[in-house]
Amino acid sequence: MKISIYRHSSNIKRLLLVLAIVLIFSLLRYSQNIVNKLRDDLTNIVRFYATVYAQAAIEDSDQDFSFIFDEIIRKSSIPMIISADTNKTPTAWRNVGIEDIDTSPEAVTKLEKIMAEMDSANEPLPLTYKDYNLGYIHYGDTNLIRQLVMLPYVEISVVFLFIFLGYISFQLIRSSEKRSIWVGMAKETAHQLGTPLTSLMGWIELLKTEVPDNDHIDELTKDIKRLEKVTNRFSRIGSTPNLKGTSLNPVIQEAVDYYRRRLPQLGPGVSITFQPGGEYHAVMNRDLFTWAIENLIKNALDAVSQLNGKILITTQLLKNNRRIAIDITDNGKGILSKDRKNIFRPGYSTKKRGWGLGLSLTMRIIKEYHYGKLQLLESKPSEKTVMRIMLRKC
Repeated sequence: MKISIYRHSSNIKRLLLVLAIVLIFSLLRYSQNIVNKLRDDLTNIVRFYATVYAQAAIEDSDQDFSFIFDEIIRKSSIPMIISADTNKTPTAWRNVGIEDIDTSPEAVTKLEKIMAEMDSANEPLPLTYKDYNLGYIHYGDTNLIRQLVMLPYVEISVVFLFIFLGYISFQLIRSSEKRSIWVGMAKETAHQLGTPLTSLMGWIELLKTEVPDNDHIDELTKDIKRLEKVTNRFSRIGSTPNLKGTSLNPVIQEAVDYYRRRLPQLGPGVSITFQPGGEYHAVMNRDLFTWAIENLIKNALDAVSQLNGKILITTQLLKNNRRIAIDITDNGKGILSKDRKNIFRPGYSTKKRGWGLGLSLTMRIIKEYHYGKLQLLESKPSEKTVMRIMLRKC
């Protein structure tokens, strides 16, 4: 069973990302156009101030000059600095964060730095009247323009914050729903299997009394015990498992032996080899971890050829001997690059009759119950595919 939406999820994410980028740039462009228009108006206003200021100064009317500076420039919200013509030393300033009566060297140094910043954004306007040049007016953006410049970034940050919080909330809700579905399905399966298993065990005991020492009955008993074990595994899903330090090799060997006994039916040319790298111990639940190993072996068996399929399981220590790596390697058909990000999603399968639950269930067993890691380490079609489990060593 294949769920096609998984194949298109990346395209959908890219489309949403492109739309978000287009919206962001559109907002920035629109805001920048408004800011540019306001800056043009600001330049015209400052140019008018410069003309009036120069005219009042050149006409040598103290009353007019004082009125222009006190009633117009001082009351303006535009940051301005007036400098001399020769060396551009500040002679008057307003709305730059420095008191207009502060003429200390430190204040002058700050004013010269502010003038340089103003000149980098807006070309200073000369104070000229007829043929007289009285100096320059240096000006910067008003508080309103600065706020408009920052407004799109504030809006974008708020939008991203809401998107992030919404995404986290959605992921938590979806994870909770998935967990509830897993738990409900597993416990219902265990419940449904329990009744016929109890009946079968009764019938087996009855057969043993009537036909003792029968090999067929012994095999039936083994299969029923296997079903009981499967039922017990399902019943543990959703419950807090009992974890304890366990020798790793016998657990893996148990899973390997289970499938080796079925190799004649699975494929005459298939081999399963276990090569432990040492005697390692890890904190685990034996039943659940064996289930995880069996799932990975079963996936490998489905992928390899029945004529020359090879499955190799190895163990080794990594990360300063603190982590145990269990590698399940096969020479099967491999996993395509476009499918690698989907293989652990519930319901995703490349098999015609697959339910897409094996790897997802294995991921839950390793990650949620054993606090380990499961990953597709490598995949080369028809050559080598490696699934790795990482566990803490104890």
